[in-house]
Amino acid sequence: MNLNEAKKDLNPEIKKELEKSKLEVLTNENDFLVKNLKKAG
Repeated sequence: MNLNEAKKDLNPEIKKELEKSKLEVLTNENDFLVKNLKKAG
């Protein structure tokens, strides 16, 4: 199932939560990468 297709069916509140959770995941991944780069560097 395509994420964009699913988004169309969701109400605005759920959309907001989805965007927020995606952002949090990205932030956590970035933090992890930065920490590893600092260790390596």
